[in-house]
Amino acid sequence: MYFNSPIDYLWNQNDPWFLDRYRQNHYIVAVGQGAWEEQHIADTARLQQAFQAKDIPAWFDFWGTDVDHDWPWWRIQMPYFLGKLEEQGLLK
Repeated sequence: MYFNSPIDYLWNQNDPWFLDRYRQNHYIVAVGQGAWEEQHIADTARLQQAFQAKDIPAWFDFWGTDVDHDWPWWRIQMPYFLGKLEEQGLLK
């Protein structure tokens, strides 16, 4: 379980080989702040702190209090984030 949970293992990851590879990727982590998001908000904030501590670039996006952990919002978020990746030339 430990290595499947970046929130847990990233804090102790000091191997330059792994960290360099993490830094070469593009990460987007989004969370709403509406219904069913309480634990996800805390987890996302903790993951963001770990990324910052390890100098791993990532886009952490905390959506509004009206954004629930549910399919209608995921249907909005997916094209939104794919559009942003396409604008940056990251989708080929």
